[in-house]
Amino acid sequence: MNFLLIQENGRHAANRNFRECFSLQRSLKALKQNCDVWGLGHSNYEQYPDFSNYDVIVNLENYDEDGWVPDLSEVSCKKYLWSIDAHVRGLAPYKKEFRRGNYTKILQSTLQLVDEDSVWFPNAYDDTLIKPLDVDKVYDVGFCGNVNNREFLLSELSTNFNLKKDIFVIGDEMVRAINSYKVHFNCNIGIDINYRSFETIGCKTALVTNYNQAYEELGFVHGTNCMMYNTVSELRDSINTLLEDNTLLQKVTCGGYELAKQHTYLKRTQQFLEEIV
Repeated sequence: MNFLLIQENGRHAANRNFRECFSLQRSLKALKQNCDVWGLGHSNYEQYPDFSNYDVIVNLENYDEDGWVPDLSEVSCKKYLWSIDAHVRGLAPYKKEFRRGNYTKILQSTLQLVDEDSVWFPNAYDDTLIKPLDVDKVYDVGFCGNVNNREFLLSELSTNFNLKKDIFVIGDEMVRAINSYKVHFNCNIGIDINYRSFETIGCKTALVTNYNQAYEELGFVHGTNCMMYNTVSELRDSINTLLEDNTLLQKVTCGGYELAKQHTYLKRTQQFLEEIV
Protein backbone atom coordinates (compact mmCIF):
# COMPACT_ATOMS: atom_id res chain seq x y z
CA MET A 1 0.00 0.00 0.00
CA ASN A 2 0.97 3.62 -0.46
CA PHE A 3 0.95 5.75 2.68
CA LEU A 4 1.20 9.50 3.18
CA LEU A 5 2.14 10.85 6.61
CA ILE A 6 1.36 14.51 7.30
CA GLN A 7 3.32 16.26 10.06
CA GLU A 8 5.46 19.35 10.48
CA ASN A 9 9.19 18.67 10.35
CA GLY A 10 10.99 18.78 13.69
CA ARG A 11 12.06 22.24 14.83
CA HIS A 12 15.12 20.96 16.74
CA ALA A 13 17.82 19.40 14.59
CA ALA A 14 19.04 17.14 17.40
CA ASN A 15 15.60 15.58 17.75
CA ARG A 16 14.36 15.66 14.16
CA ASN A 17 15.07 12.02 13.38
CA PHE A 18 12.95 11.06 16.41
CA ARG A 19 9.85 12.75 14.97
CA GLU A 20 6.77 10.49 14.90
CA CYS A 21 6.41 10.73 11.13
CA PHE A 22 9.93 9.40 10.54
CA SER A 23 9.60 6.60 13.09
CA LEU A 24 6.32 5.51 11.55
CA GLN A 25 7.78 5.80 8.06
CA ARG A 26 10.74 3.60 8.97
CA SER A 27 8.40 0.98 10.39
CA LEU A 28 6.09 1.01 7.38
CA LYS A 29 9.03 0.61 5.04
CA ALA A 30 10.39 -2.25 7.16
CA LEU A 31 7.02 -3.93 6.59
CA LYS A 32 7.36 -3.43 2.82
CA GLN A 33 4.92 -0.54 2.52
CA ASN A 34 5.50 2.57 0.42
CA CYS A 35 5.47 5.72 2.52
CA ASP A 36 5.96 9.44 1.92
CA VAL A 37 6.19 12.19 4.53
CA TRP A 38 4.94 15.69 3.80
CA GLY A 39 4.33 18.83 5.82
CA LEU A 40 5.50 22.26 6.88
CA GLY A 41 9.29 22.47 7.11
CA HIS A 42 10.03 19.40 5.00
CA SER A 43 12.06 19.83 1.82
CA ASN A 44 9.06 18.78 -0.29
CA TYR A 45 6.56 21.12 1.36
CA GLU A 46 6.13 23.28 -1.75
CA GLN A 47 5.25 20.20 -3.79
CA TYR A 48 1.58 19.70 -2.92
CA PRO A 49 0.76 15.99 -2.71
CA ASP A 50 -1.45 14.24 -5.22
CA PHE A 51 -3.68 12.60 -2.65
CA SER A 52 -5.14 10.24 -5.26
CA ASN A 53 -1.81 8.37 -5.25
CA TYR A 54 -2.32 7.08 -1.70
CA ASP A 55 -4.29 4.24 -0.15
CA VAL A 56 -3.94 5.54 3.41
CA ILE A 57 -3.23 9.02 4.80
CA VAL A 58 -2.27 9.58 8.43
CA ASN A 59 -2.39 13.11 9.81
CA LEU A 60 0.01 13.22 12.76
CA GLU A 61 -0.02 17.00 13.16
CA ASN A 62 -1.29 17.97 16.63
CA TYR A 63 -0.32 21.65 16.69
CA ASP A 64 -1.06 23.33 13.36
CA GLU A 65 -0.44 26.96 14.31
CA ASP A 66 -0.51 28.32 10.75
CA GLY A 67 -3.47 26.49 9.20
CA TRP A 68 -1.29 24.63 6.70
CA VAL A 69 -2.86 21.17 7.15
CA PRO A 70 -5.05 20.61 4.06
CA ASP A 71 -8.76 19.87 4.10
CA LEU A 72 -9.00 16.17 3.22
CA SER A 73 -12.80 15.96 3.16
CA GLU A 74 -12.93 15.23 -0.57
CA VAL A 75 -10.10 12.68 -0.50
CA SER A 76 -11.60 9.21 -0.87
CA CYS A 77 -8.90 6.95 0.62
CA LYS A 78 -8.78 5.82 4.25
CA LYS A 79 -7.71 8.71 6.49
CA TYR A 80 -6.61 8.62 10.11
CA LEU A 81 -6.06 11.47 12.56
CA TRP A 82 -3.42 10.56 15.14
CA SER A 83 -4.32 12.23 18.44
CA ILE A 84 -1.18 12.26 20.60
CA ASP A 85 -1.83 15.23 22.87
CA ALA A 86 -5.58 15.22 23.56
CA HIS A 87 -4.78 14.72 27.26
CA VAL A 88 -3.31 18.25 27.15
CA ARG A 89 -5.49 20.02 24.58
CA GLY A 90 -8.78 18.22 25.13
CA LEU A 91 -10.82 16.42 22.49
CA ALA A 92 -12.42 19.48 20.87
CA PRO A 93 -9.69 20.39 18.32
CA TYR A 94 -9.38 16.76 17.24
CA LYS A 95 -13.12 16.35 16.85
CA LYS A 96 -13.23 19.53 14.79
CA GLU A 97 -10.47 18.30 12.46
CA PHE A 98 -12.05 14.83 12.34
CA ARG A 99 -15.29 16.31 11.06
CA ARG A 100 -13.62 18.83 8.75
CA GLY A 101 -11.51 16.19 7.02
CA ASN A 102 -14.12 13.41 7.04
CA TYR A 103 -11.59 11.06 8.58
CA THR A 104 -12.09 7.31 8.91
CA LYS A 105 -11.02 7.12 12.57
CA ILE A 106 -9.02 8.94 15.23
CA LEU A 107 -5.97 7.03 16.45
CA GLN A 108 -6.29 7.95 20.13
CA SER A 109 -3.19 7.56 22.29
CA THR A 110 -5.07 8.05 25.59
CA LEU A 111 -7.22 5.08 26.61
CA GLN A 112 -9.67 7.10 28.69
CA LEU A 113 -10.52 9.32 25.70
CA VAL A 114 -11.43 6.56 23.26
CA ASP A 115 -14.99 6.96 21.93
CA GLU A 116 -17.15 5.97 18.96
CA ASP A 117 -14.94 7.92 16.55
CA SER A 118 -11.63 6.46 17.68
CA VAL A 119 -9.51 3.40 18.37
CA TRP A 120 -6.85 3.10 21.04
CA PHE A 121 -3.39 3.52 19.57
CA PRO A 122 -0.92 3.81 22.46
CA ASN A 123 2.40 5.59 22.25
CA ALA A 124 5.51 3.56 21.48
CA TYR A 125 9.25 3.95 21.06
CA ASP A 126 11.61 3.64 18.11
CA ASP A 127 14.03 0.82 18.86
CA THR A 128 16.15 1.76 15.83
CA LEU A 129 17.11 4.90 17.77
CA ILE A 130 16.44 4.10 21.43
CA LYS A 131 18.22 1.10 22.92
CA PRO A 132 20.63 0.00 25.67
CA LEU A 133 24.08 1.52 25.21
CA ASP A 134 27.43 0.35 26.47
CA VAL A 135 27.63 3.07 29.12
CA ASP A 136 27.93 2.81 32.90
CA LYS A 137 24.85 3.53 35.00
CA VAL A 138 26.64 6.13 37.06
CA TYR A 139 23.54 7.82 38.52
CA ASP A 140 21.21 6.17 41.01
CA VAL A 141 18.20 8.27 39.99
CA GLY A 142 17.74 10.50 36.97
CA PHE A 143 15.15 12.56 35.19
CA CYS A 144 15.30 13.42 31.49
CA GLY A 145 12.55 15.65 30.13
CA ASN A 146 10.71 18.92 30.65
CA VAL A 147 9.71 20.27 34.05
CA ASN A 148 6.03 21.05 33.28
CA ASN A 149 3.94 19.65 36.15
CA ARG A 150 6.88 17.89 37.79
CA GLU A 151 8.56 20.77 39.63
CA PHE A 152 7.41 19.75 43.11
CA LEU A 153 8.33 16.08 42.65
CA LEU A 154 11.71 16.99 41.17
CA SER A 155 12.36 19.16 44.21
CA GLU A 156 11.39 16.30 46.52
CA LEU A 157 13.68 13.87 44.72
CA SER A 158 16.55 16.34 44.71
CA THR A 159 16.16 16.66 48.48
CA ASN A 160 15.99 12.93 49.15
CA PHE A 161 18.26 11.56 46.43
CA ASN A 162 21.22 12.71 44.39
CA LEU A 163 18.92 13.30 41.43
CA LYS A 164 20.57 13.77 38.03
CA LYS A 165 18.43 16.28 36.12
CA ASP A 166 18.69 16.43 32.34
CA ILE A 167 16.18 19.12 31.46
CA PHE A 168 15.27 19.37 27.76
CA VAL A 169 17.99 16.95 26.75
CA ILE A 170 16.85 15.55 23.39
CA GLY A 171 17.82 13.21 20.58
CA ASP A 172 20.82 10.93 20.96
CA GLU A 173 21.83 12.73 24.15
CA MET A 174 18.46 11.83 25.66
CA VAL A 175 19.13 8.16 24.95
CA ARG A 176 22.59 8.39 26.47
CA ALA A 177 21.22 10.19 29.55
CA ILE A 178 18.54 7.59 30.27
CA ASN A 179 21.09 4.81 29.79
CA SER A 180 23.24 6.38 32.52
CA TYR A 181 20.52 6.03 35.23
CA LYS A 182 19.80 3.00 37.38
CA VAL A 183 16.31 4.38 38.00
CA HIS A 184 14.41 6.85 35.85
CA PHE A 185 11.69 8.95 37.47
CA ASN A 186 8.64 9.67 35.33
CA CYS A 187 5.43 11.58 35.92
CA ASN A 188 2.82 11.68 33.16
CA ILE A 189 0.91 14.83 32.37
CA GLY A 190 -2.74 14.18 33.15
CA ILE A 191 -4.09 10.78 32.10
CA ASP A 192 -1.64 9.93 29.34
CA ILE A 193 0.99 7.21 29.10
CA ASN A 194 3.88 9.25 27.76
CA TYR A 195 6.64 8.32 25.34
CA ARG A 196 9.19 8.39 28.15
CA SER A 197 7.57 5.34 29.76
CA PHE A 198 8.45 3.23 26.73
CA GLU A 199 11.76 4.95 26.02
CA THR A 200 12.95 4.23 29.56
CA ILE A 201 12.34 0.50 29.47
CA GLY A 202 13.66 0.46 25.90
CA CYS A 203 16.97 1.76 27.27
CA LYS A 204 16.96 -1.07 29.83
CA THR A 205 16.61 1.35 32.74
CA ALA A 206 14.22 0.78 35.65
CA LEU A 207 11.05 2.87 35.33
CA VAL A 208 9.36 4.50 38.32
CA THR A 209 6.16 6.23 37.19
CA ASN A 210 2.85 7.48 38.51
CA TYR A 211 -0.05 5.03 38.44
CA ASN A 212 -2.47 4.97 35.52
CA GLN A 213 -4.97 2.20 34.82
CA ALA A 214 -3.83 2.07 31.18
CA TYR A 215 -0.44 0.76 32.27
CA GLU A 216 -2.09 -2.52 33.25
CA GLU A 217 -3.65 -2.83 29.78
CA LEU A 218 -0.15 -2.41 28.31
CA GLY A 219 1.42 -5.12 30.46
CA PHE A 220 3.15 -2.94 33.07
CA VAL A 221 3.20 -4.69 36.45
CA HIS A 222 4.40 -3.03 39.65
CA GLY A 223 7.40 -4.85 41.06
CA THR A 224 7.89 -6.95 37.94
CA ASN A 225 8.77 -4.61 35.08
CA CYS A 226 8.31 -1.17 36.64
CA MET A 227 7.44 0.56 39.91
CA MET A 228 4.31 2.72 40.22
CA TYR A 229 3.33 5.30 42.80
CA ASN A 230 0.26 7.30 43.76
CA THR A 231 1.77 9.54 46.45
CA VAL A 232 5.07 11.26 47.15
CA SER A 233 5.83 8.80 49.93
CA GLU A 234 5.18 5.88 47.58
CA LEU A 235 7.51 7.48 45.05
CA ARG A 236 10.31 7.74 47.62
CA ASP A 237 9.65 4.20 48.87
CA SER A 238 9.71 2.75 45.35
CA ILE A 239 13.06 4.32 44.57
CA ASN A 240 14.55 3.35 47.92
CA THR A 241 13.36 -0.23 47.51
CA LEU A 242 15.04 -0.53 44.11
CA LEU A 243 18.30 1.05 45.24
CA GLU A 244 18.48 -1.09 48.40
CA ASP A 245 17.64 -4.39 46.67
CA ASN A 246 19.87 -5.01 43.66
CA THR A 247 18.10 -8.29 42.86
CA LEU A 248 14.78 -6.47 42.57
CA LEU A 249 16.41 -3.66 40.61
CA GLN A 250 17.73 -6.13 38.06
CA LYS A 251 14.38 -7.95 37.91
CA VAL A 252 12.49 -4.73 37.20
CA THR A 253 15.12 -3.50 34.74
CA CYS A 254 15.21 -6.74 32.74
CA GLY A 255 11.45 -7.21 32.98
CA GLY A 256 10.91 -3.74 31.61
CA TYR A 257 13.25 -4.38 28.71
CA GLU A 258 11.38 -7.57 27.80
CA LEU A 259 8.08 -5.68 27.91
CA ALA A 260 9.53 -2.91 25.74
CA LYS A 261 9.77 -5.33 22.83
CA GLN A 262 5.96 -5.29 22.67
CA HIS A 263 5.80 -1.50 22.41
CA THR A 264 8.06 -0.60 19.50
CA TYR A 265 6.90 1.41 16.50
CA LEU A 266 7.25 -1.74 14.43
CA LYS A 267 4.79 -3.56 16.71
CA ARG A 268 2.36 -0.63 16.60
CA THR A 269 2.61 -0.46 12.82
CA GLN A 270 1.91 -4.18 12.51
CA GLN A 271 -1.19 -3.66 14.65
CA PHE A 272 -2.23 -0.72 12.49
CA LEU A 273 -1.93 -2.76 9.29
CA GLU A 274 -3.61 -5.88 10.67
CA GLU A 275 -6.37 -4.48 12.87
CA ILE A 276 -7.13 -0.95 11.75
CA VAL A 277 -6.47 -0.33 8.07
